Amino acid sequence: MEILGTIIFFIVLIAGVVIIPFGVAGTFIIAADALVYGLLTGFERISVTLVVVLFGVAVALEIFESVFGALLAKRFGGSKWAAIGAIIGGFLGAIAGSPVAPVIGALLGGFFGAFAGAVILELITSGDSRRSLHAGIGAFIGALTSKIAKIIIAIIMAVSVVISFF
Repeated sequence: MEILGTIIFFIVLIAGVVIIPFGVAGTFIIAADALVYGLLTGFERISVTLVVVLFGVAVALEIFESVFGALLAKRFGGSKWAAIGAIIGGFLGAIAGSPVAPVIGALLGGFFGAFAGAVILELITSGDSRRSLHAGIGAFIGALTSKIAKIIIAIIMAVSVVISFF
């Protein structure tokens, strides 16, 4: 039974990394997996400190992913409305993209939704199409960059758990 539990632990750990591109908070799955394994084993291999750090990193990554596109929309010349549009558009785009292409739709929908949200709200509030397009490009780059960073850090989280396990 212990072997089966260990296999399930590692499958969930890998799944936590793999599902991130599809809009799921895989970093929390990694942290929760480590917590459950730690609780079941009396934290013999995985320390409470590691679990706390994993949850802290997961929270920070979710915040980072949510706001980085907005920050770049502003950095590329957009107003606060472009930033708000990037956040709302990224969220709605991910939802709208899921049924269109279940595997990659949420990912692409989030990127293009951030772009469209920033462009639309900036265009409505400023009337400047050039500024709106620049804000949208910033939002797109921010959404893409934050997703890549989140995947890389999730891999580091998973490797940290594996190292702690052995």
